[in-house]
Amino acid sequence: MSKRFRTLENTFDIDSMATEVEVDIEDSVLDEDIADDIDDSLLVSTTAMKSALELAEQIDKQLSAARSRDVHDDEMDELASLAIQAHRDLQDLGMNVEIRHAGEIFSSSSQMLKIAVDAKNSKVDKKLKMLKLQLDKLKMDRAYKPATASNAVEGKATMLDRNELLKQLGEIEDGTK
Repeated sequence: MSKRFRTLENTFDIDSMATEVEVDIEDSVLDEDIADDIDDSLLVSTTAMKSALELAEQIDKQLSAARSRDVHDDEMDELASLAIQAHRDLQDLGMNVEIRHAGEIFSSSSQMLKIAVDAKNSKVDKKLKMLKLQLDKLKMDRAYKPATASNAVEGKATMLDRNELLKQLGEIEDGTK
């Protein structure tokens, strides 16, 4: 958990949320007296919750399957945190030196902040590119899906050009008149 959450937990004397509580939900677990107190519109079927949880787990597995991609995220986070720390140090230093030297220090400080922002943007750009590639792959898979046996139609076909087709349609029309 982040430092911010730990600070809030300590301030409000709340137990840490780091521990997971596993709950086995069954359809028959909901007591009648509890069900009477709850508005029917707020009740969600446990099967819908289970299916949503399964879908979320499946998505999480797919996204975490490529852990090597997370190396870039970790490196960019580390780079951003180092740059922010350097920015803070340079800001403190700039406040404690003579004015004639402070300009260069603050300029370096702003460069460190720019590096941190660029690292965060690089991380987001990489994730967006990966999502775009996944969507493109899914689109291509759906577009070029080979015909399955259930969709296949058996029979024979004849290759005709436009003029021959019009001629045959004309003969059919003349035969019906």
